[in-house]
Amino acid sequence: MFRQRLASALVGIPVVIAVSYLGGLLYVALITFVGLLALREYYTLTAIDDKGSMILGFGGHVLLTALLWLQGFTAFSAGFFAIFVFINIYWVLTYPRDFRILSFLLWGFVYVTGLMGFFVLLRELNTGFSAVLTVFVAVWASDTGAYLVGMSVGRHKLIPAVSPKKSVEGALGGMLATGLILALLAPQLGLVRLPALILGLTLSVAGQLGDLAESALKRWANIKDSGSFLPGHGGVLDRIDSLLFAAPLAYLFFLILT
Repeated sequence: MFRQRLASALVGIPVVIAVSYLGGLLYVALITFVGLLALREYYTLTAIDDKGSMILGFGGHVLLTALLWLQGFTAFSAGFFAIFVFINIYWVLTYPRDFRILSFLLWGFVYVTGLMGFFVLLRELNTGFSAVLTVFVAVWASDTGAYLVGMSVGRHKLIPAVSPKKSVEGALGGMLATGLILALLAPQLGLVRLPALILGLTLSVAGQLGDLAESALKRWANIKDSGSFLPGHGGVLDRIDSLLFAAPLAYLFFLILT
């Protein structure tokens, strides 16, 4: 298992960083592709398996991501509400389908497409690559710090009903590790040390909440891993759940300070 995780990381991380550095169409294509994989897993968790719903979901994801990149957030918002109308029409035409399918589809656009879209917005900032890299570093530092501290001194369960292995000590360790690493790397990331420290603490909390949110979804669906796309890591959602919650806060931070 460890070797599989290591191999996946050694291949995947450099590719993601290189594509993020290049930006442009290749970067947006990667964001779109990862989003499609995450949506597929999300549909498995929410039992969306009919062809019509999946076409609406995947097609809507590609459309919304393209609108966000080409025309900005206003076009994305208009596209979202247009898709809302189409999904409602689809539900009426296929009545008496379970109304929850409509809700799950819309939630997928918010949870996956919308939150992934912030990586498109981050890359479009003047400090685009540094902003994206900051989110990656923060989440990786938080995950590593939480794991090491939790395994070493973790005693008090965080939210055992959702994730029995996570501890309060691990969560605090993740926050501390992220704050310190971003503060140390602040000059390289184009940041000032104190704001970088605060940003690190904030992104660690957001990332850990994203992890817990996906864990709760998997427990609700009674599924251990969201998928098996990444050897040793589980599914794509298992790898990006923290990033999804961290990205909007990072975007707000860089939007205000740059």
